[in-house]
Amino acid sequence: MYYLGFDIGASLIKATLVSEKKIIDSKIQDTPNSLEKLIEVLEKNQKELTEGKNFGELAGIGVGVAGILDRSREIILKSPNIPCLDNQPLKKLLEEHFKPTKVKIEHDVHCFLTAEKEIGQAQNLHNIYYLTIGSGVGGAWTFEGKISYGAHGSTGEVGHTIIDIEKGLKLEDLASNKFIQKSLAFGSLGAEKRIAEGDEKTKKTMEELGKNLGIGIANIINMFDPEAVILSGGISWAENLLMPGIRYQIQKYVVSPPAKETNVFFSRLGRYGGALGAALLFS
Repeated sequence: MYYLGFDIGASLIKATLVSEKKIIDSKIQDTPNSLEKLIEVLEKNQKELTEGKNFGELAGIGVGVAGILDRSREIILKSPNIPCLDNQPLKKLLEEHFKPTKVKIEHDVHCFLTAEKEIGQAQNLHNIYYLTIGSGVGGAWTFEGKISYGAHGSTGEVGHTIIDIEKGLKLEDLASNKFIQKSLAFGSLGAEKRIAEGDEKTKKTMEELGKNLGIGIANIINMFDPEAVILSGGISWAENLLMPGIRYQIQKYVVSPPAKETNVFFSRLGRYGGALGAALLFS
């Protein structure tokens, strides 16, 4: 048996064909701006990834989505960065398109965390806060080994924490690709290229982003006291630039002396970690 996993992000849709918890094949393309075209992309990827394969039956399709889901994991209540998904019964829509194959949908960061717990660096951890840093900032939390969903299904939306009340700035305004674009007029990929060329302004911007992110992580540690905070997403390439600012802010703002030593590290799952985790929803 094999499974498909999709990671629907604000900028990109990543798709994986997975068998025995390993990625067999993968695809990536831009996220369309309409629900109809988005579903067309999923159908096209499903056909291209499964055509001619001989692993047995397609046992399930898992879909990770950047957005707030209802507690039953059927409806996208709100997707701030993918507005065409707002209030859409995505599970039902995809079941109709892919029947009789089973479909599961989940918050994208929960999918990353699922993969991390199954095959990554969180296999022996029980209290984890997981952050993805890309177009926005997404979060997921495990408590005593179980992923927390909250009373309304929206645990983990730390990216929408207000950092500057007067300006109405949220964490993701100051610690994601939005911050890079506003500061430099180009995004993460451009920043990576400029850093490689030795551009000091870009380097300082990424270091400032690390400090901003560190304030958010310090707040998380004060509130949740996790064993570890795991980071992933589109700016993982800047790990060496981000970590000094993150660690500085943890030391400055975390209240508990032992919690100042909370393990903070970047995932090694790579860019398809969320899509892999979506397929592993069937594990």
